[in-house]
Amino acid sequence: MTMKVRDNQMNQKGDSVIMRYPTVFQPCRIGDITLKNRLAMSQMTMNYATEEGMVTDKLIAYYRERAKGGVGLIFVEGTYFTPEGKGYIRQIGLALRQHVEGLKRLTDAVHGLKNDTKIFLQIHHAGGRASSKITGLQPVAPSAVPPYPGAETPQALTSDQIAGLIEAHVEAAARAKEAGFDGVDIHCAHGYLVPSFFSPMTNHRTDEYGGDLAGRTRFLLETIRGIRKRLGNAYPLTIKISGDEYIEGGLGIDEMIGIARLAQDAGIDGLIVSAGTVGGKKLDDLNEAHKVMRTLPMMTRTACLVPIAAEFKKALHIPVVTVGRINSIALAEEILSQGKADIAAIGRPLLADPELPKKAAEGREEEIRPCIACNEGCYKRILGQLDVRCSVNPMLGKEADPAVPNADPAKRVVVVGAGPAGMEAACRTRERGHDVTLIEKGGRLGGQLLLAAVPPGRKEIERFTTYMGGWLKRGGVKVILNKGVSLSDIRQLRPDAVVLATGAQPCTLAIPGLPADRGVTAWDVLSGKTLSGGPYLVVGAGLVGCETADLLSDRGEKVTLVEMLPEIACDADKDTKAYFDIRFQNKGVRIYTGATLTGMEDRRAIIHQGLEDIRIETGTVVFSVGAKPDDLLYEDLKSMGIDVIKAGDCVKPRKILDSVEEGFLAGNRV
Repeated sequence: MTMKVRDNQMNQKGDSVIMRYPTVFQPCRIGDITLKNRLAMSQMTMNYATEEGMVTDKLIAYYRERAKGGVGLIFVEGTYFTPEGKGYIRQIGLALRQHVEGLKRLTDAVHGLKNDTKIFLQIHHAGGRASSKITGLQPVAPSAVPPYPGAETPQALTSDQIAGLIEAHVEAAARAKEAGFDGVDIHCAHGYLVPSFFSPMTNHRTDEYGGDLAGRTRFLLETIRGIRKRLGNAYPLTIKISGDEYIEGGLGIDEMIGIARLAQDAGIDGLIVSAGTVGGKKLDDLNEAHKVMRTLPMMTRTACLVPIAAEFKKALHIPVVTVGRINSIALAEEILSQGKADIAAIGRPLLADPELPKKAAEGREEEIRPCIACNEGCYKRILGQLDVRCSVNPMLGKEADPAVPNADPAKRVVVVGAGPAGMEAACRTRERGHDVTLIEKGGRLGGQLLLAAVPPGRKEIERFTTYMGGWLKRGGVKVILNKGVSLSDIRQLRPDAVVLATGAQPCTLAIPGLPADRGVTAWDVLSGKTLSGGPYLVVGAGLVGCETADLLSDRGEKVTLVEMLPEIACDADKDTKAYFDIRFQNKGVRIYTGATLTGMEDRRAIIHQGLEDIRIETGTVVFSVGAKPDDLLYEDLKSMGIDVIKAGDCVKPRKILDSVEEGFLAGNRV
């Protein structure tokens, strides 16, 4: 009886949520198929295939989990179909019979759920953005123009080669249908092969595939018509396009809408509107940071590409799919209900929580593990040709792994430290059935997450801290704050096991002539410690140092950055580096690279750069020169005969991704 009442309550709650999001959970059509709702999973390269492009159990389990989570449509990541068009080492292939057989296993796994989730496959040719280091072949493009500075010069395609590539696209679409996909998407964005025909910057041809708009779109239009002739008009076909290239001399919204209209007339059933491309000078407007940072990290605003999609929606009569930092169902509802798009595509938030749509539909939004758009596990690893992971979801990529059994017997577990590693360890240990106590010396949960959320544009990290705090409460973990832990404290708790997640302590440097009260750490600045005043000299321009300098300059302080390496932010991705370059230039932050702080003379810092000593007025020196593990309790706990596991920065200071991963693994080991 109790279970029936609870089920009824959940159904009522879910019904009320669906009423709150009536547009999102409304069916819609693409071509001749009906989607159960207006949520799609956008294409994201995962590098989960083999180096030969074969589908793996890991890849299938990953997509199956997202299909179970409630999206109406999955766009599978771009697949290569010719040897020279491969863009990533472990990209999915669609060139061989074995590729088709593997992809059939994938579609069978999704369709086998019988929950009416549709699955499309994106066909992708990297064009000039391919690399001979990956393919062993010279890249090809409309013209012998490198797609960006430093890239290989591609071979200009002959007319016969163009005809062959059009036919290759058609054959790839046919293979996708044979493999059981419900539809096909053609990648026409971000400077790959097809869009490199669109732009006069990369297409210098004088034949029928160059020149005016009709010539520059001929490759795409002949491809669409060829697919329609081969597969008929009933099979759904979409394209993904950059609605605005965001570079000087690139194609803008009006020109891209013109291309979209031609594609619509040629027979496509829908359009995904992204933005940005490679090459050219980016538009340095940090009021619209997404124009600088195509990977859309947390410093960019949510739904930043929706205004572009809205213009396409006005101009077209086929469904328009919008993408770009849509990180909640409430935001998707707002976009769709206002008629700015027909479908909202979500990417990284589904890496963080594959059940995002299902939880929202059931009124369990507080249980959604939030994406913080840090890009550490996804974009940064993709660019490094690594498999994708997630800073906040340690289960990503492990969906096919055998389940770790629940506790038998249950143990008393003490977790020391409530940073990302400690909170994740406590959650996972409790989830498996152990009796868990989490002890934190500070007054709040979060550890270094609290500091990481302070710099400009980093507030999104707070969402993860809030989520973890909610999980601890719902899960029944006993939390003790404002408690420094001693060996006697642990002995009194009589634990069977201890997870030590005590983090790290910041390092400083001994600088001749620097008074103790005028030298602080970046952590001091981020935690709000009272400072001696500026001007400020930040020593160490890694990511934390740059964020600290950004915070101080945002407050109107005069800031100088000193870095011993040749460039700043060496531990950040290219987009983040570009962001800091523009921010610091706009705010007048002085930067000395290949330089060291060698001493202080009263209020003058002595900076040695090359053969020169430079003296700069300095009120406070801020050290951002790394951290060292704080694991003082470890050996003593081991000597007491207690099973103790270290996790996070007390092992080695690293990123959120590493701390959460190690916390999760520690929870599995107990």
